[in-house]
Amino acid sequence: MPIRSGPLNRPRQPEHGPDSMTGRIASFCLSRRDALFWVGVIASLLLATGVFRLGFDSSLDSLLTRSDPYLDELDLLEAEFPQSTEIVFAFLAPEGESVFTRDRLQAIEALRERYLEIPLAGRHSSLLDYYSPRNLRRLFARDFREYGEAELAGLMRTAQADELLTGNLLSNDASLAFTRIRLNAEFADEAQRLDAAREALRVRDALREEFPELYIHVSGEVLIEFSSRQSMLEDLGGLLPFVILACILAICGFFRSVRAGFAILAHTLLTLLCALGTLGLSGFSFNTVTAIAPVIIVVVCVASSVHVISIYRQGLLRGMPEAEAMRFSLMQNIRPVTLAALTTAIGFASLNLSSSPAISDFGSTVAVGIVFSWLLTAALLPSLLIRLIKTGNGSNDGDFLHGAMNQVIAIGRRRDRQLFWFCSAFAAVGISMLPLNETDFNRLDFISDAAGLRDYFDAVGERLDRGPSISYAVDAGARDGAIDPAFLARMEALVDWLGERDEIESTASVVELLKTVNEMRYDDPDAYLLPDDSETIENYLRAYRFVQNLDFPLSNFLSVDRSIAALTVNARPMSNQELIDLNDLIDARFEATFPDADLVHGSGLLVFARMDERVTVELLQGYSLSLALITLTLVFGLGSVYFGILSIIPNLLPAAIVFGFWGLLVGTLDPFVMMLFSISIGLVVDDTVHVLTHYLAKRREGEDIQTAVAHSIRTAGPALTITTLVLTLGTTFLMAASTFYFQQAARLLVPIVVLALLLDVLYLPAILRRFDKFRSPALAS
Repeated sequence: MPIRSGPLNRPRQPEHGPDSMTGRIASFCLSRRDALFWVGVIASLLLATGVFRLGFDSSLDSLLTRSDPYLDELDLLEAEFPQSTEIVFAFLAPEGESVFTRDRLQAIEALRERYLEIPLAGRHSSLLDYYSPRNLRRLFARDFREYGEAELAGLMRTAQADELLTGNLLSNDASLAFTRIRLNAEFADEAQRLDAAREALRVRDALREEFPELYIHVSGEVLIEFSSRQSMLEDLGGLLPFVILACILAICGFFRSVRAGFAILAHTLLTLLCALGTLGLSGFSFNTVTAIAPVIIVVVCVASSVHVISIYRQGLLRGMPEAEAMRFSLMQNIRPVTLAALTTAIGFASLNLSSSPAISDFGSTVAVGIVFSWLLTAALLPSLLIRLIKTGNGSNDGDFLHGAMNQVIAIGRRRDRQLFWFCSAFAAVGISMLPLNETDFNRLDFISDAAGLRDYFDAVGERLDRGPSISYAVDAGARDGAIDPAFLARMEALVDWLGERDEIESTASVVELLKTVNEMRYDDPDAYLLPDDSETIENYLRAYRFVQNLDFPLSNFLSVDRSIAALTVNARPMSNQELIDLNDLIDARFEATFPDADLVHGSGLLVFARMDERVTVELLQGYSLSLALITLTLVFGLGSVYFGILSIIPNLLPAAIVFGFWGLLVGTLDPFVMMLFSISIGLVVDDTVHVLTHYLAKRREGEDIQTAVAHSIRTAGPALTITTLVLTLGTTFLMAASTFYFQQAARLLVPIVVLALLLDVLYLPAILRRFDKFRSPALAS
């Protein structure tokens, strides 16, 4: 049968010959190994100076997508209605009881006496100090110790009837009371804010010890920043050493050689110093997501080193001298290791298409680490391994995995048909369940529990039974436009519509303020009406300014030039999607009510909720781009369009199958779980690259399919098994991370990398036996 001539069928020089490209590179790395070693070490130490310039960004802003137009509106609202930084203490009575007892009020009093111990503390608000702007009276007219039980019960009923009080300092059932401490933190630096958080936690712990019958929790922006920073330090300082140690010990065990472990330890540490130092010199700051990037760099770095060491030891066990064994290892590994590093870096770099700084920085950090790992593999490992691992070092059963690989080859030959159809059916079942996943998330998952903040949110959420508070503002577009009677009439119509909806608990705006002043003026509940002339409105605002409660100043309702009116909507508990749907309804109603005004969306909660959809779209775009670039890279790297495209199957299936079963078992995807789907191809492509590279090398030398498959599994299989176990071991440590979404990452990445290995040694050979269209000249003859 005539054979069509083409690039793949044309006789070519052996890929691993001394005059080939890989041969020349191997010779260069080997002959200049000492010079390359010292260049690598000196460059690493110089770059390491940048480590001391690394910063930490513990704010939630680093997570938000920069592509959301609501961010500009959020900044506008914060500029017009600046809010003080607060620390909030929550005092919870036992279930079914109230805080209106002497002992429990004593705890609130104790905090009032001690709150100034907190750095930056300014004003303090609690039940004991509450002054009602509605009736111009204090809740406690005298010392609370002077009240009897019946009087305290009467005060409790009075407090429960005050909507302003129950909306800010007390739960509806009076079982939960808040104390708000406003900080003078406008010009405070990070160290001062962290000191305030530390002292607040110390005061909380002291109060818990003094009043054990009360549940006392504390929260606030500075506490969230402190908790996030502590989590980053714990993950970097706690997890990272354990991951390095576990990976090195695993390598020592697999290769029966402490020296192999030392070589990988040196390579890993210098890679980390180069990557982190470079980032530090560029002004990089870790956030709650990028804090885990060094762990991923370590795992990927160790995995890439294993291939060089594995084949180097194979050469030694065949009786080769050290230099010849290293040449053999380099010639076998230069192409697949380079392709694996490039494709893995592409997978992580694709995260830069996300507008969330946390996600894009994570991708960039790992990509930089992969590049340095690849450079130091060529610069350091040849010299290190030749110096440390010599013929006769270690045990001859260091290649014990070859026995397992031979069994895999035998099973593949005997059970070829069963394996192909079982894996195909398994993949089809997994992919069919992908639609079961829904994109939603709880924003509290992004908050670390290092300072016990989750206890605060869980307890408060349960007692208040209140959902998110959404901030809006209506821009009239003209000075004093927000107090025009016609504008206020439209505002009242919008507020009344909101009040009729079941998902809305309450609203707060200048409309309610003016109605309350009118009611107080006439001392008649039926006078809770909006005045309809400008002069009366001006007088009411002037009167309120003289008697305003510092907790509810007029500046919370109107901008300085009175062109913008604030609107706060307190919703009942709802999911992110329900929050987005409610916002869409409010937008539509606003357009119908205010044809000439603008609605400003100023809620960070809303931006978080919208982030889910936007980040998912961006990550899917990044995944599509990385898949295309990785496939193109493999087309050129493997020298075959056909096999480059064929590689898509084992690259796509692991994540698709695992996410399919995730849909069945869990069903919810948050943006940072979606991030794993996007980077998964970068992690699993390593296996495919090594199997196909060694397979095609033999096919081009004229070997048949069975021989080529056996050679690829026998050559790459041991190293792939070790790298998979290292990846699994390192990723498993993420379950001990401080944040929930890193724990989810471990639950997803572990099955993905394990499944990738199984598919590459069992399913990919079955695919090659059926769809290998390569025709070798030797076979044709």
